[in-house]
Amino acid sequence: MASSKKRKIIRYFLLIFWALVFGWQFFQMNARGFDKANVLASDQDILFAETDEYLSFIPQTDSVNTSVLFFPGALVQPEAYAPLAKKLAQKGYSFYIQKIPFRIAVTDNMEQNALINTSKFISTSNEEKWVVAGHSRGGRMAVNYASLYPESISGLVLMGTTHPKDKDLSRLEFPVLKISASEDGLASPPEIDQFAHNLPDSTDFFMIQGGNHSQFGYYGFQLGAGSPTITREEQQKIIFNVVEKFLRNSKF
Repeated sequence: MASSKKRKIIRYFLLIFWALVFGWQFFQMNARGFDKANVLASDQDILFAETDEYLSFIPQTDSVNTSVLFFPGALVQPEAYAPLAKKLAQKGYSFYIQKIPFRIAVTDNMEQNALINTSKFISTSNEEKWVVAGHSRGGRMAVNYASLYPESISGLVLMGTTHPKDKDLSRLEFPVLKISASEDGLASPPEIDQFAHNLPDSTDFFMIQGGNHSQFGYYGFQLGAGSPTITREEQQKIIFNVVEKFLRNSKF
């Protein structure tokens, strides 16, 4: 009897402990470290809008007729990728950051529903060409979208993710960019190499020396992200330059 009561106390303790850890980590994944009043706002060049499903940054002039749809990492607040989105929009690329319920597609069904909604959004848009992108688990969603709806997109960008791990995308016929970071503890260089065969031979692989997992966005501490040797601003500048060059030089 005493043993049963002790096990029950331990279970309650573990439940409370992990609930607190989850809540703390969820808070840490909130967007921070940039001027939200400036970035999350329209100006003379960029029209910013927010709906229940997307954050959008649309060039008001000089559009290049190529749009990016971005899947955030698990639990990461979508706004954490807004600085990159706005900078690319200033170069003429419409940029949409998709919101995921609870910030994570917990089940396969939730992910499938999100991808179906993305497909409907892209197919009914007026944009000419689409590039799908994602960070971490958002990279998995981008991979799965490319696997299911390859005819609807013209390019794929993967950041700080081990995916594709179980999807063979080696026959994709459009440009692919995969950005990794040398100090990333959640998508390490050996893992990037391990699954590289699942991407086309033409894939452009780029590693950020000194970068880590959490500095692919603007958010707080992440368990297992790794210890960077460069600043977030330095890593973000590299990401922008690499992605902008890829978008500019690719023949979509």
